[in-house]
Amino acid sequence: MTSSLFVNVRAQANGKVYSPAGAIFAVEGTVYPGAPNPPSFITDDGNGYWCGFASGVVGGLANVADGLWESPGVGYPAKTVPMWPSVQTGRANLGIQTGAHAMRYYKQHGTYEGLAQIISAWSQGVMAALQFFFLDVLPDGAPFHYLLPYIYRIYAFGDPFRCPGIAHGNELAGMPMPGKVDGQITGGIGGPLDYTVEQANLKAPDGKFLIYSFVNPNDLYADAPVGSSPWTSLPSVGSVEYLFFRIIMQPNFVDIIELATLLGKPIGDVEALVNTAEFFGAGQNAGHFQYQDGMIAAISDALALGNSLPHQLGI
Repeated sequence: MTSSLFVNVRAQANGKVYSPAGAIFAVEGTVYPGAPNPPSFITDDGNGYWCGFASGVVGGLANVADGLWESPGVGYPAKTVPMWPSVQTGRANLGIQTGAHAMRYYKQHGTYEGLAQIISAWSQGVMAALQFFFLDVLPDGAPFHYLLPYIYRIYAFGDPFRCPGIAHGNELAGMPMPGKVDGQITGGIGGPLDYTVEQANLKAPDGKFLIYSFVNPNDLYADAPVGSSPWTSLPSVGSVEYLFFRIIMQPNFVDIIELATLLGKPIGDVEALVNTAEFFGAGQNAGHFQYQDGMIAAISDALALGNSLPHQLGI
C-alpha cells in the first residue's frame, strides 16, 4: 500500500480532502520492520499503537493532523544478527521510497521545488537512514543528491552513529545530555562510523538542524563511551563495545578472538553473550526503549514544520 493510496483511501472514507505538506518515511528498529503498511493511529484515548518510536512519530502526526504528512513505511528485514546486511537493505529500500515519492511529485509539478521529506528512524533503522543520507544523498554525485535541498529532518532515536557529545534531539525535547561513562564522552556505539561534528550540525532547508539525535543514559547503542575522537582512536572501554557492535553487524571469528582477549573470557563465552542477546542490556527497561519524550518532541516539530510549508494537493 503506497502512501498516496493511504491518503486517498482515508479521504474517500471520511469525505475529507487531504493536502499533504510532504512525506515522512519511518524506518523502524531491530525486529520491528513496521512496514509496508502505514502504522496505526495513536489515539487520544490511548487505544492506538505503533511498532516503535519511528512509526510512533507517524502515528502521532496522524492523530494531531491527519493527512498533513504522507507516511510511506520502509520495510526491511530488521534482523538481529547479522545486522549489517539488514541495514543495507533498509538503506536501499529507503532510497526506493524517497525516490518514488520525489518522482511522483516531479511528474505532477514539473519541478522538485516545494518537495519536502522527513525521515524518522529508531535503532537499526537509524543506521539504515544515516547510511542512506551520508552515502547516497549528501556527497556530490551521489544517486540521491538531488534530494538534499528537500530533506528537512532526520529524527534519530537511540542513534548508534551519534556524534560524540552532540544530540540536537535532546535539545529539541528539553532532555538532558547524558554524562560521561567510565570517564569518557559518549557517542554512538558505531565508533569510527559515528558522524562528525560538522555533519551533526548540518542545516535543513528551513535553517534549523537537519539531524535530531535522541539519546538516553543507559542506552548501550547511543550512549557508548567512545571518547571525543572515535574516528582516530577509541578508549579501551569503547573498544570493547565497538567489537560487540562489529560482531553483531557481521560475525567475524577474528573479532570474536580479539573481544575474548579483551574480556579475558573463552571464545565460547563471548559467542554465547552475543547469541543470547545479553549484550542488549536491560530489555524494555533500558534507555534504548524509553524515547517517548523524544517522540512527542518530534511530533510537535514535524507538525510545526508541516504547517509552515505549502501543501500540494493529491501527491
